[in-house]
Amino acid sequence: MARQISTYQGWLNIDQAADYLGVSRRSITNAIDLCKHEIANNDLQLKKFGSKTLISKKSIDNADQIITDKKKAPHVMGDIV
Repeated sequence: MARQISTYQGWLNIDQAADYLGVSRRSITNAIDLCKHEIANNDLQLKKFGSKTLISKKSIDNADQIITDKKKAPHVMGDIV
């Protein structure tokens, strides 16, 4: 279980984002990979903090949907390497 998310917290780590959305850590990791490869989830704001990837809580709240499966992504041009 991830650390408690405070009301004013702006950035979430992967575990916190998974808890916040009620999905698995693997689903969040897949969504981040799709965002990094510009296939889907372009609304998500990511930043690196050392070796950790952080996701903006505001961008999660503002996203219409978060795609976690490449097959469901619109206009898939190539494979994720």
